[in-house]
Amino acid sequence: MTETEKMIREMNGVLKAVGDDELTIPECASELELLSAVKKEYKRRLLDKIPKYRLIPFEKLIPDLFLQALRSRESELKTGKPRQPDPSE
Repeated sequence: MTETEKMIREMNGVLKAVGDDELTIPECASELELLSAVKKEYKRRLLDKIPKYRLIPFEKLIPDLFLQALRSRESELKTGKPRQPDPSE
């Protein structure tokens, strides 16, 4: 199981606990493709649930921990190295 699949499993646990539908795990050729598909679906749901987030010009400014975690993992996969924690966060 990849790190992304583990993240999705954890996210689904929380989504299910709050009464939302779980994210589906599509068949993808790579972990990065899987992550991109899940991030797109999660962001769509988030913006539907909290429309005022649509006013935020940059995705990285949306105050959502799941979205931040997905972005962080995406960065790791694209660069090939783990993201270093930012002390200002």
